Amino acid sequence: MKKLVLVILCFFLFYSAFSQNETEKLILQELRQEMKEMRKEQQEFKLQTEKRLTAIESRFEGINQRFESVNQRFEGINQRFEGINQRFEEVNKRIDILLYVMIAILTGIFGLIGFVVWDRQVSLRPIKDEAKEVKRDIEMLKEKEQKLENALRNLANIEPKFSEILKNVGIL
Repeated sequence: MKKLVLVILCFFLFYSAFSQNETEKLILQELRQEMKEMRKEQQEFKLQTEKRLTAIESRFEGINQRFESVNQRFEGINQRFEGINQRFEEVNKRIDILLYVMIAILTGIFGLIGFVVWDRQVSLRPIKDEAKEVKRDIEMLKEKEQKLENALRNLANIEPKFSEILKNVGIL
């Protein structure tokens, strides 16, 4: 832009000094020269832009490769987590099985204790009944013994020989 203003200024300055043809020729030459310079600058700018774009593309390719490597790492980590999840599921299954076995064992133990208590009651019932009968018999015998002792004492009061016999035996 500055060059264009310069050219216009030069044009007016030289216009007064030279004739119109000569001035036109000079202007044309200057314009051609400026056009060549602008084309060169444009080509240089184009080359620089292309270089920058290729550099940017190479950087993006590097970044893409980095992202791909990061994605691969994450995939590896995801696989590890899946493996760990499977292990936890297996451990949970084993714990569940262990829990069921423990419940079965405790149920068996309580069932056995219940059976033992029931069996004791059933097996002791005839013995308890027999013991009650024996107690009744003993009480009856004690009563009879008491009555017999009373009778023997009465008899010993009546018979003195009988009284001596009972003393020797230890009844009186």
